[in-house]
Amino acid sequence: MSEMNPYQQPAADVAVQQTGGELVIGESKKISVGDAMGWFGQGKALLSGNWGLVIGSLIVVMLLNMAVQFIPFIGWLAGMFLMTLLYAGLVKMFFRLDTEGSAEFGDLFAGFSEKTGPLVILALIQLAVYVLVIIAAVAVMFMVIGLDADSINAMEAGRMPDASGSGLAIAIAVSLMFVLFMGLGFLFYFSIPLVFLGDMGPGDALGKSFKACLKNLLPLIIYGIVAMLLVMVASIPLMLGLLFAMPLLAGAYYASFKQVFAE
Repeated sequence: MSEMNPYQQPAADVAVQQTGGELVIGESKKISVGDAMGWFGQGKALLSGNWGLVIGSLIVVMLLNMAVQFIPFIGWLAGMFLMTLLYAGLVKMFFRLDTEGSAEFGDLFAGFSEKTGPLVILALIQLAVYVLVIIAAVAVMFMVIGLDADSINAMEAGRMPDASGSGLAIAIAVSLMFVLFMGLGFLFYFSIPLVFLGDMGPGDALGKSFKACLKNLLPLIIYGIVAMLLVMVASIPLMLGLLFAMPLLAGAYYASFKQVFAE
């Protein structure tokens, strides 16, 4: 009969505990549709007693985004960098609500002082990828439809090009563009929290985000459809319902990141 060694490590894997306000980030996990639907409830739980803070923060984000658009020529560009930094702040806010039970309005601007360099690089990559995807989408449209001189003349005259199979060609082009933009969404979906909380480089974060979304394609699609319906319903009463829906979705987003990546 063997004796028990009190210093021997346990044979089974021991889960990493979340302590001291830290979140241990590991490889992405595969989750179910039920798990994805649970993000709404987890997001709501994080908001308990903190609705005012999160609603106020989201209103500030919206107003700042609107204000920066008035900057001549570069408003849209400045908005992309601003939103990346502010979204990092929202991630920190929910991280503190999760690990400490409280947060501050100043957390919204954490991206301007923490991980600012990697976040700015991430925004630059996002800008470059958006431009490339738009160019690719336009190229796909022209290649698939196969516009020629007669088609262009017909379009200029206000008539649809008379080409055999044009309907199928357009359907193929639209499908290809949908795949392009969905891939773009996968690339950046988890990238900000991976950089900000996971302390990853932008390139590594983009790769892990894409891999995680691809691994959980069906749950994310179902979750996205439900979230879209929630926003549509919330927009009906003079958009006042968005004051409930947007904080809930922000909390659900943090919950999705935590469940997919936290050990």
